[in-house]
Amino acid sequence: MKIRRLDAERDLEGYLEILHQADRFPRSAEEWREREREVGPDEFRRHLVGEVDGRIVAIATLGDNVMASNAVVIRLVVDAGLRGRGHGRAMAGAARALLAERVPAPAAIDVRLRDDDPASRAWVERRGFALSDHAIRSRLDLTAFDPLTHRQAVERVEAAGLRFETAGDGDRLYDLYAALLRTVPDHIEPPSRDWFHRQRAEHPDAIHLVAADGAAWVALAIASTALDGGAWNDFTGVSPEHRRQGIARALKVLVAERLRAMGRTWVETSNNALNAPMLALNRELGYRPVEGMLFLRRAV
Repeated sequence: MKIRRLDAERDLEGYLEILHQADRFPRSAEEWREREREVGPDEFRRHLVGEVDGRIVAIATLGDNVMASNAVVIRLVVDAGLRGRGHGRAMAGAARALLAERVPAPAAIDVRLRDDDPASRAWVERRGFALSDHAIRSRLDLTAFDPLTHRQAVERVEAAGLRFETAGDGDRLYDLYAALLRTVPDHIEPPSRDWFHRQRAEHPDAIHLVAADGAAWVALAIASTALDGGAWNDFTGVSPEHRRQGIARALKVLVAERLRAMGRTWVETSNNALNAPMLALNRELGYRPVEGMLFLRRAV
């Protein structure tokens, strides 16, 4: 197998064909290019392909994990019909060699796998990786979602004296986001303030909705549009002292309502498998599981 850098102009179709055997994201070449365009000027990102007889049979991507301190994410996929021949081991070696180009050197490496692929999990665990998180991705069909049937959830929160408003102060919004992110069960860290502001600039039509109790912001929902008519519910969080008051439900209803009014046909979200209350809330609103993902980590 010949391993080389990805040439997106001629390799992208073959690259995505292999990637999609294990992970449907990004789902199209257009979406891949959009995600690459959003990479910050100081972010580390590399792509490799492995060829046999001129056909791409393996791929690897390395990139900074913006939700961790000094960590790199590696995604490695080998054609299902050609596994067990050492291609994965060769790609992993080439990926490790590329880490020398990252300054500073990473303290940890993260990998992401589907939770219904025990063979791949065993492969990475033999190489010293240990389970860090388990997430469930779910989708809500907005064409079938009727906001009126859930409107009482919003009215109850407003009757209790809280109000919902679109956040305009970017720094205050980041501070709330970072504080709430530290309270979720995932083993992640808040991204940098610069990264957060860059994402806001890249997605001017994104929804940033907060719940206010007097002058204090106590909850937050962020949603951004996807290229193919859908959207991502990027984050929903409520301060610990304001939980179990229906605020998260009201935020999710308002976000779905706004996305539907924007002409979006679906919205997806990802939740930690240990976050039973949020997973139950999603089911009650009509979200249906799409896939489960495992996140494993190894110190460098």
